Amino acid sequence: MIHLKTKWAAVAVFSLLALFCSLLTNVVLATAETIPVSAGKTVDRNIDLNAEDEVSGRITVVSSGESQDINFTVIGPNGQIVSSALKASATNFKFSASEKGTYRFIFDNSQSTVDKTVSFNYDIKHYWFGLPQEFVLMLIVVFIGVLGLVAYAMMSKG
Repeated sequence: MIHLKTKWAAVAVFSLLALFCSLLTNVVLATAETIPVSAGKTVDRNIDLNAEDEVSGRITVVSSGESQDINFTVIGPNGQIVSSALKASATNFKFSASEKGTYRFIFDNSQSTVDKTVSFNYDIKHYWFGLPQEFVLMLIVVFIGVLGLVAYAMMSKG
């Protein structure tokens, strides 16, 4: 028969592990994408962000013609311009999301007669309770480890 303290400790540890695993599904890693942008066209990429998320990245334009630039704009959920670069051939960008919502990354090749390809690389750093997500997850791992040690000590005494 399983001792009540041992059973409670096992349920608590497994519940916390399940919570931790569900948190890991929201981790966003660096993303790289190659985007074809036809002559005279505009291509959008939408990214959902939380308030205080930090986004940084780089775009690089490649084309077979003389014109190797593109207009690049980031529009926030309320329609405001967050970042912009005109006639960019290679540019870095960085911003903090002011509010939760969908941010539009616009690659504008509407003024060109040449097809272009954009290398779009970005990274999102999430913040929870004003702390970097990685730090909060590390605290959870430490807490689960300590709880596991306590549960093990309780089981070995029983």
